[in-house]
Amino acid sequence: PELGLMRTANLDTLVSGPYLEVLPPSTASPTARSFVALSKAPAAQAQLKGLRLTLTTAQRGSLKAGVPISYRGMAVGQVSHLELAPNADQVLVHILIEPRFSPLVHRGSRFWNASGINLNVSLFDGAKLRTDSVEALLEGGIAFATPDDAQQGPAALPGQRFARHSESQDAWLHWQPKIKLGQASAGSAP
Repeated sequence: PELGLMRTANLDTLVSGPYLEVLPPSTASPTARSFVALSKAPAAQAQLKGLRLTLTTAQRGSLKAGVPISYRGMAVGQVSHLELAPNADQVLVHILIEPRFSPLVHRGSRFWNASGINLNVSLFDGAKLRTDSVEALLEGGIAFATPDDAQQGPAALPGQRFARHSESQDAWLHWQPKIKLGQASAGSAP
């Protein structure tokens, strides 16, 4: 069973007991009559298509696999997994951007922690409250923006690395590039 703030699944196993799930092969293969059961499900993320990127950060914070990646408050991908860098000096956050949204990410894109609430109080400006979404407030998340000028750079390449900033800069929230999105295909991630 899985019980969380944003997702609850497989509660029926509390009553009926465990069951087996089957993942069909990704390519044509010969017919099989015997199988080996795994102790846990294979990484479903490996089966999904999309733009795979890596974010680097000093601390994991509230991030975990499955938290959303958002662009303008809309979910466009998710964190697939986290790990320590080979020399343990940073955390590597592996993300997957859905195929139709991959044109949004360019070399100049900026990623930041979208978890929690940002409250700024000023004598002259009053109070400003900022949060990315209810999901990000409850479970954490990462947001990104892409520049609308020469800083945009070429489209991101699979495996490219980006720094994950602790918070956004005001200028990033005002970027409004005109980027044509790809079309969703039958094999793309939900």
